[in-house]
Amino acid sequence: MRSGILFVFFLSCLATPGLGQIKTSEDVLNAMLKRHTGKRCRTLTFSQYTYRPNDSLNRNTIWYEAIEYPDKFRIDFNGTSHGNAALFRNDTAFRFRNGQLVDHRLDKNDLLLILGGMFFRSKEEVVQRLKGLNYDLRRFSENTWNNRPVYVIGAEKDDSLNNQIWVDKKDLEVVRMRTHLAPDKEMDIHIQSPFLACGGFIETKYSFYLNGKLDQLEEYKDIQTNIKIDPGVFDPKQFGKVHWNKSLAPFKANQ
Repeated sequence: MRSGILFVFFLSCLATPGLGQIKTSEDVLNAMLKRHTGKRCRTLTFSQYTYRPNDSLNRNTIWYEAIEYPDKFRIDFNGTSHGNAALFRNDTAFRFRNGQLVDHRLDKNDLLLILGGMFFRSKEEVVQRLKGLNYDLRRFSENTWNNRPVYVIGAEKDDSLNNQIWVDKKDLEVVRMRTHLAPDKEMDIHIQSPFLACGGFIETKYSFYLNGKLDQLEEYKDIQTNIKIDPGVFDPKQFGKVHWNKSLAPFKANQ
């Protein structure tokens, strides 16, 4: 009886993506969702130390950021007192300058989806959104990245023409993204220095390469997870009514 149970278990393992049977991009997504759904941080706040090597003034800047997955994200540039910010909400991006709304536009934000938002959506919606962002889930390959084996969602081996997501085989975490901003403009994002939080990893360093040349470096500090964020932080109609308060929660409504 015991040997029969072990045999059935062995067969079930062979049929389960993530246990040696990942053969397609959708298999990778299934394994990622199974591993991380319900375990990732719902909210994040952090300071982003930003360096742009092509800046003629060679400046380092600090951006203050808040995320509530799956679809809310705010960046305050160089502190909140200047009123310069970007706010992403429900697939729309709002841009503020000197405290005033400058414009808004459709922006589905693939980074927000792929690096966390996907774990708060249904598999069907994740697939639909990735296809809408020009990730071809019919394409799949395997490769190595920093001497570790990875799955590549959206691209065949040595393919540089398609949007792609590189996923570490062991941890099922995204370690690289290659996206085409235009036919002649590729952004290659290297994701580094993870630390364990909320049952998964939060990466603390990002390197952005535009057409092969380093364009921006980011390092995240003062990270807080699963804290309550005032809803006004993500409401464009309430912009300017919240401020950075590092001693409590990084974003806290004005009293």
